[in-house]
Amino acid sequence: MSIQDEALTGMVSNAIAQDKRICGQAIAVRVADGEVSLKGIVDEDEQRELALLVARGISGVRHVNIEELRVKEATQ
Repeated sequence: MSIQDEALTGMVSNAIAQDKRICGQAIAVRVADGEVSLKGIVDEDEQRELALLVARGISGVRHVNIEELRVKEATQ
């Protein structure tokens, strides 16, 4: 991992943690060559989309992959 990727990982992680709509969710951030992968589980589909938007908003992010970011199954 390059220094740039490490910096992006920190910036994306901090941005997600500071967003009150998605903080507290179990989201792991990986960055390779400016491409961000988000992995984990969120409570709602809206939080999944918000995480995507927050990550895209960071300068230096080239692409965001949310295929491994799942929405928690509803228990009934």
